[in-house]
Amino acid sequence: MGEAVERITSGALDKVVLARSLVARAEAPIDPRFLLRRLADSYDNTWVFAVAGLIGATPEMLVRLDRGLASSRVLAGTIRRTGDDAHDLALSASLARSSKDLEEHEYAVRSVADALGRHCASMNVPESPFVLHLPNVMHLATDVAGAVEDGATSLELAASLHPSAAVCGTPTATADALITELEGLDRGCYAGPVGWMDAAGDGEWGIALRSGQLDPADPCQISIFAGCGIVAGSDPEDEVAESDAKFLPMRDALTAAPTA
Repeated sequence: MGEAVERITSGALDKVVLARSLVARAEAPIDPRFLLRRLADSYDNTWVFAVAGLIGATPEMLVRLDRGLASSRVLAGTIRRTGDDAHDLALSASLARSSKDLEEHEYAVRSVADALGRHCASMNVPESPFVLHLPNVMHLATDVAGAVEDGATSLELAASLHPSAAVCGTPTATADALITELEGLDRGCYAGPVGWMDAAGDGEWGIALRSGQLDPADPCQISIFAGCGIVAGSDPEDEVAESDAKFLPMRDALTAAPTA
């Protein structure tokens, strides 16, 4: 984390998103059905998914396409909840005023709006984010929308948008190279698009966050992932704490879930 802040401060790039992974083992094979039920019950304002052993509950919609209207929910800028409603309300207000988090969020919104705008005749990009409240964290959030004019399918839009600054950084190529250098893990499908598309090309593609990948060689093992966006004002210890908070959905689901 500290090295990433130094690179950003030196002017090499503006933002980078670094991820961590944890490996969890059970005494018996892990049944994904119980994980999905636990995630759906506890995180009902997210999109729950299970594809090829990748299981999670993402709060971030990369792109939804419905009869020519494309929309994307951008999340960047995070603070951990305490469980005290009054304190969390104060934290929500501080998040909405945080120059560091607003800067991080701006990069992510700009990357999505620029990519989506290449397909759209008109765009709606709100000037200010709102605060999305989840059970474990609060995020700065912006809903970007546009009228698609070039006939692109939802999957083609997802390909244009991925990877956004919310999961990679900016500039994209520089951030991607720094992730390869510093991260030290294979993300696999983590932070990639996950979703569906119908015969007309409409569909929904979320970003595979708050997720874990079952080990195909060992049904008792799963790797879970969490990341954090780093900008010039980031404190490495705070970023590690943020990623710890993002592990909670999968950790809680695994703790509560019966095995097969």
